[in-house]
Order: sequence, then C-alpha cells, then structure tokens
Amino acid sequence: MARRSASNSNVFQPGALIFAALCLLAGIWLGHLRNHTPASHPQADSSLKVFFAPDGGATRELVQLINSARKSVEVQAYSFTSKPIIKALIHARERGVDVEIILDRSNVERKNYRTHTYRRLISPGLDAVYTAGIPTYIDDRYLIAHNKVMLIDDRIIVTGSFNFSYAAAHFNAENMLVIKNIPALVSRYQKNFEFHEKTSQRYKPGLVLEHQFHFPRYN
Repeated sequence: MARRSASNSNVFQPGALIFAALCLLAGIWLGHLRNHTPASHPQADSSLKVFFAPDGGATRELVQLINSARKSVEVQAYSFTSKPIIKALIHARERGVDVEIILDRSNVERKNYRTHTYRRLISPGLDAVYTAGIPTYIDDRYLIAHNKVMLIDDRIIVTGSFNFSYAAAHFNAENMLVIKNIPALVSRYQKNFEFHEKTSQRYKPGLVLEHQFHFPRYN
C-alpha cells in the first residue's frame, strides 16, 4: 500500500507478493509485444517511486537523478521551461555525460489557433541547451510531441504527465513515475527514443520545420 508523505510524494515500496505480481503482469505484457521477446526479470534492486504535483518534489527528484547520471541522459519533452532541470542537463553535459534532447515543435514556433498560422518563437530552454552544445531535435511529425520521458544511464525511466516546466511543478495536477532497473522496459523506451530521434530534425538556428500537421477529413 502506498505511503503518503508530508511532501505530497508517494513512495511505492511493494511487499514481496505485490512486487512479484507487478513483475508478472509486466512480463506478460512485454511478452506479447510485437517481437514476442520474453521480458527479462527485474534486477534485485528494482523499484518504483511516484510523485504528485503541484509541489510534490518531482523537480527536486529529477534534478537529483540528472546530477547522479554517469553515462547518459535522454530526454523527450513537450513543455521545457524548468530552469533547475535545464541547468542540471547542462551541468551533466559539462561533466561528460552524453545528453540528447527531443522537443515538441512548440519550442520553435507557436500556432495561432484562431488564424491557423504559425509564428517563429524559440523557447529560452531550447536556446540554452543548444548554446551548451547539447544535441537537440525537434519532433515535428505530430500535432503534439507529448512525451515526457527521461532515460538515465540505461537503467532509469522517468515518465508520467509531469512536464519539465515551472507550471507543472507549482500549478498543475501531475504525476511522475520513476522506474529503476527493469531492463526489458528500459529497452522498449530506448527503442522508442531512437525512433523519434531518427524521425526528428536536428535543431540549429534558422531551422525550417519540414512537416505541418493537418487533421484528416472525416465524412
């Protein structure tokens, strides 16, 4: 049973039976994926930890995870305005961690939903990470690239509704799940990240987006 802390974050520390049941369900689900590859077993130190916003400590936890990264941090983000998270990613790059970021097109341009036109507007977060030399891509093939994911050191998954933004941390009802040491699940997220990286455009000043999403016509 989840234990509610005073900081509004819940730490899920399952007992043996609960955790075994979760692993079994994950194994069944992963075993029926398209490639039919059996799920590898979670490692002994596997864990799940959940945070709720506003003010549930999600940003603080995420910054600590980035600061502890030794090898790699891969990011998929929609809103990307959190100064503590952006600074942590830049510092990780400076100490030799391989950092890559995929952002939604809204970090390059803004749509006027009344006129259905776009105007160029580079987000400060995008400008900061580009200036720091972090490879950054714009995922422009969709109406919204709505993923909020970080993959850290090939063993940690951060996901949920939590945008990497000030508003998500302080004003919104959000959740963020930290999953550690479940190799088969990490592999699935890694393959998805690589797909989006290959189908996105590498950002540079003056980048012209190749795709504009058009809603299909319905009869």
